[in-house]
Amino acid sequence: MRSPKRKSLPSCPVGLNLENLCERVREYLPSLTMPASRGRKGWCGCLQNAEPPEITYCVVDQAGTLSLQALTPTQPMPAEDELNVKFLELVDELDLTAPNKAAMLSLPSEKKWQIYCSRKKDQEGVTDLSHLPEHYIERVQALAMLQYPTDSEEEVRSRTRQLDGLKTALRTQPHSFVLRFIELDGLVGLLGFLSSMDYTTSQSSIHTSLIGCVKALMNNSNGRAHVLAHPTGINTIAQSLCTENIKTKVAVLEILGAVCLVPGGHKKVLEAMLHYQKFAFERTRFQGIVNDLDRSTGVYRDEVNLKTAIMSFVNAVLNYGPGQENLEFRLHLRYEFLMLGIQPVIDKLRSHENETLNRHLDFFEMVRNEDEKELARKFEKDHIDTKSATAMFDLLRKKLSHTSAYPHLLSLLKHCTLLPLDYGTYPQHWMLFDRIVQQIILQGESGDNPDVSPLRINVKEIVHL
Repeated sequence: MRSPKRKSLPSCPVGLNLENLCERVREYLPSLTMPASRGRKGWCGCLQNAEPPEITYCVVDQAGTLSLQALTPTQPMPAEDELNVKFLELVDELDLTAPNKAAMLSLPSEKKWQIYCSRKKDQEGVTDLSHLPEHYIERVQALAMLQYPTDSEEEVRSRTRQLDGLKTALRTQPHSFVLRFIELDGLVGLLGFLSSMDYTTSQSSIHTSLIGCVKALMNNSNGRAHVLAHPTGINTIAQSLCTENIKTKVAVLEILGAVCLVPGGHKKVLEAMLHYQKFAFERTRFQGIVNDLDRSTGVYRDEVNLKTAIMSFVNAVLNYGPGQENLEFRLHLRYEFLMLGIQPVIDKLRSHENETLNRHLDFFEMVRNEDEKELARKFEKDHIDTKSATAMFDLLRKKLSHTSAYPHLLSLLKHCTLLPLDYGTYPQHWMLFDRIVQQIILQGESGDNPDVSPLRINVKEIVHL
């Protein structure tokens, strides 16, 4: 299972990570050409395989220009055992994935010492107090207590810059910085700020930068684990969908979509959307999402960015978690979107003629068509008209008419006629009936419910399967 977002790679001098360093190398050494065919990609596209790069140069800032300079350790290399201990501590700071960590540890001793000296030299140059987690946490707590400065744009920019500083620190500082930030309740401070900000602040760049801090924290494995373990963390993040700020909304959708890919994260997202439904006083949990997909912002770039983020989120919700393997689950969730009118909206979005957006639209429709064909095959049909109550009833009647299940179908229909028919006053009975049937369909063999369930029941035990 993939993590929400690829972890940041080790940082190089002047804030460049390995990906940017590769770009700089190509920029400053244009005479070097790469082979026409590449093997399996490693840390970045300019490397020929999965092995870590041979770092013999660093990027330095000279009078506003960047240049390459050879890395020459100024200290004698210690004994191999001591070097391995030092290098292991450094690698642990980088929060690498297991394969990349193993690759780093397998480097020759000379390369380990070069990297170690370069990294420590960078860290020695960082002595400003603002780089300490304590400083950032104090600033977040202080900013959370302030009302929006309606008469000072400069103050808004100042607060935004302060949060941008934390965002950068969470992305670029060593792993120990993030751990210290979490230990000192930095996450609690961020979530508290998100849940307490006034309306005007929630529409501003301050909110965007604050969500950016949460996103940067979740790029770290420990940060991500703590956000997911927080009892209201994902719910609080989802509340930020209430903003009219497009950049903030896009960032929130990216976080929620990414969480769907994490083990245990998919159901948290569904629960968060149910929480958002109540928070925003909406009729269904995805109503606001579909409304935003249909709404025009008047600015092409903003509109395409938002609609692309929404479709990416929708596809993640449908196709990850239980949706990776479970046809019934995909049909169940997709029907929820279809009931909100997402298909006509998708048809309208084609007019934007945006390649990236169209890929998400194509994927939605491709999987939908495949799933509907698979469902039809179960009934030995080419197509099932799920918009027609008559067509679906006839299908069930023909399938069950000569089975022992048929009397129960009749009993079910008979009792349905006894339910209140005044939809304006008593729709809750039908909603409950609908949700219980959904739970029966989706519940797993062990009694676990992949979606929010109205009752605590074990279907398998009740029906004695």
